[in-house]
Amino acid sequence: MPRPIAQRGQILVRVRYSLVSVGTEIASLRPAPCEPQTPSEQLKNATSLACTYLGKAIRHPDKALRKIKSIAARHAQPLLKRMRPTTSAPNAQPLAPGSAAWVRHKALSFEAGPAGLSLALTSDSSEFDYQAGLGPIAIPEGHWPLVRLSGKISGGTLGIGVTDGEGNSWLVNKIYSQGEFADELACPLASGAFRLIVSNTGERKTVEMRLDTVEILFLPQAESQSYRPDTGDTGWNVGYSAAGEVLSCGEGVTGFAVGDLVACCGAGIANHAEFISVPQNMACLVPQGCPLIEAATTTVGSIALQGVRRTAPALGERVAVIGLGLIGQMTAQLLQASGCLVLGMDLDPGRVERARALGMNAGADSPEGFQKLVQQATGGVGADKVVITAATKSNAPLNLAMQLVREKGTVVIVGDIGLCPERPAFYRKEVTLLMSTAYGAGRYDRSYEVEGRDYPLPFARWTIKRNMQAYMEQIAAGRLHIDGLIDREVDIDQAPPVYKELAEAKGSLPLGVVLRYPDAVGEAEPVVTLRGHRPVNKAPVRYALVGAGAFGTSMLVPQMDKRPGVFQHLGVVSADAVRGGNYAREKGVPYLGSDVGAMAARPDIDLLVVATRHDQHAKAVAAALDAGKHIFVEKPLATTWEELSQVDTAWRNSRSLERPPLVMVGFNRRFSPAVQTLISALAGRTEPMQVLYRLNGGYIPPTHWVQTQEGAGRNIGEACHMYDVFRALTGQAVSSIQAACVTPGGLRLRNDNFSACLCYADGSQATLLYTALGPKTGLPKERIEVFCGGEAYIIDDYRKLTRASDRAVLWEGEMDKGHASEFELLGAALTSGAEAPIAFDEILETTAVSLYIEDLLCGRATGWGGGEDEESAEC
Repeated sequence: MPRPIAQRGQILVRVRYSLVSVGTEIASLRPAPCEPQTPSEQLKNATSLACTYLGKAIRHPDKALRKIKSIAARHAQPLLKRMRPTTSAPNAQPLAPGSAAWVRHKALSFEAGPAGLSLALTSDSSEFDYQAGLGPIAIPEGHWPLVRLSGKISGGTLGIGVTDGEGNSWLVNKIYSQGEFADELACPLASGAFRLIVSNTGERKTVEMRLDTVEILFLPQAESQSYRPDTGDTGWNVGYSAAGEVLSCGEGVTGFAVGDLVACCGAGIANHAEFISVPQNMACLVPQGCPLIEAATTTVGSIALQGVRRTAPALGERVAVIGLGLIGQMTAQLLQASGCLVLGMDLDPGRVERARALGMNAGADSPEGFQKLVQQATGGVGADKVVITAATKSNAPLNLAMQLVREKGTVVIVGDIGLCPERPAFYRKEVTLLMSTAYGAGRYDRSYEVEGRDYPLPFARWTIKRNMQAYMEQIAAGRLHIDGLIDREVDIDQAPPVYKELAEAKGSLPLGVVLRYPDAVGEAEPVVTLRGHRPVNKAPVRYALVGAGAFGTSMLVPQMDKRPGVFQHLGVVSADAVRGGNYAREKGVPYLGSDVGAMAARPDIDLLVVATRHDQHAKAVAAALDAGKHIFVEKPLATTWEELSQVDTAWRNSRSLERPPLVMVGFNRRFSPAVQTLISALAGRTEPMQVLYRLNGGYIPPTHWVQTQEGAGRNIGEACHMYDVFRALTGQAVSSIQAACVTPGGLRLRNDNFSACLCYADGSQATLLYTALGPKTGLPKERIEVFCGGEAYIIDDYRKLTRASDRAVLWEGEMDKGHASEFELLGAALTSGAEAPIAFDEILETTAVSLYIEDLLCGRATGWGGGEDEESAEC
């Protein structure tokens, strides 16, 4: 993996210790316990699960379809890998000539070469049927087969793979796209015999394939590791509690300095990794007196502490704890430190004894025994408070807590348990039932966790960070004995066998397992080369995708994949090591990186394709231009005036280069067939036009990233498309702008419902009505009406263009917003050395228009036109 970089508001940490949460991480690897459920519980769980997935499928049918396709491909094409034929094989034994010959299966045409191994065929149009096969071929004892291929595919894709000798299971299977290829199929696990198979890939069309060379070698088993590709691996976010040393601080970070020792929390953040990039509110300085290894337990300790805070224990109260795993043990110690008499229960007698040795007053290892114990310890009154730290889908712990607690007592749920209490005890005792949410105030709040906005202490005393600090202070003061809960400390390179051991272990598992990292690890590069990547071909434009989110991977890359003669996908840059890494390995690209500048500096990268969150666009564009590389960036180009100025400066500086780079922004709508046909219809006009663009955007919550600083809101983030369409239709520069918004009420935003009127140099006028007040169904999203020279034209949702006077349909088809044409033109410009499909000055103007309108909508001085702050200004 590449070394991460400290993003804005984050610190880069070299991890020294990370905690394996046995209760959560290992549980998913072990067989699920058979917990008894009543028929009503089984029906309720099944119904709930079905409703959840059905609801998601109805709300997001496109995502559901993609998921189904992904699952189908995974099952139909197991072990999908791409490998590069670069490894020498000095000890290989070649297959003897004439030892094997191709056999025709479903191929429509079939011609095996005179050497016996070359092949030409045309596949049938079946879904996944075999087209041809070679073998079975015997494998010499102590060896494994390596198959080297080269050839060409036309008209689609085909799969070439290796099965066992009986043809019952795939050992490796790869999909090859149209074009020339040279590759290897390495099968280190094969023994006995194998078969080579050519098969269809689900496209249901005929495809032509020519195999010019097929070389089969047998390598000694001792050499199998050198052929192990990275592309077969899948990454997971594992771990959520770590401690280490700050290496660098991102922009805007306060309270941390290089060299500080910190504890870090958060799933997907404080992972098991040598380096992690952590938002500043998800990290805390380690106080003096708190050993760093114990600081690595801070996340779990903060969960326990937040549960105790929700319990609000008072001196002398009797508190029962159900479940004495790691969190339960910590909870018991925290309650003890609060002056409570603590009683605990766990089905594992060893954990009960362990808690007693660490200070718990008494415990039991069965529900019946625990009820008697609580009755005796409380004089028959019941526990004042009950804290549930168990993990089970059963409702039994909750109903046991209702039996144990006194009248008007409190039950606090910390663990993941069933939430269906029986009514009698709950009602009769008038029990207060509380839920404890993870680490403290701020958890699951994007503004706190990601954007770094702290809560004022007078209004939120115990946030995530303050709980982390308080927990470690208790360790430093000697009130918590966490060293007694750490059962194992292992080196990180021993993590795989330890996980396997824990997953397969019988009986009781250890409580705390800590991974230890070396004091000095190698300086990982911000861009790494993946072993086993697919071959690099001769396509003229080699690009790296920056941001491995849904839009980039499912919209932009597929468009470029359709043009293999122009574009080749060579790299991925992502701040998300798991999502970006998995995507890079799945695509078989050579380079995986975490830093845009480092990727742009590679001499074999020609183009960066940026599909990150909006606030990262300008930085990536400037980095590409500084490196002299072409750039395609999804809209918007910039989200602030400062970013726009940065891009403008970088672009102008790049003009002095021998081959100035091209800049393209994803304003795809101007390239749609409807808009292009309309531009042709308006060609030669001699008078101004009026344009009315209505966009029914639908409601997006203010907490969604689009509405935050990352997305910059819907005017800057989406309406820039409309301003570009205006520019394309008029062909003129903007001369003045007016804008007004619907007075926001409640949580509505000023840039969600507004109108903007733009006047152009030739007297034309264009008005955008952008609304989030309309329905998501029953009304198309976009409609454009253009009036000019006694005629009117209507574009309906990019499906139809109509001339109003005679109702003539000038263009009609499936919704087409111009993505295909956009990349066709981009590819042509890059390969011919022509200018960008959209002039940079137009891109700059369109971006400035959106920023100017944002200033007007928000009632602040504008950054364009001399600082006007009125709602109308000349530009």
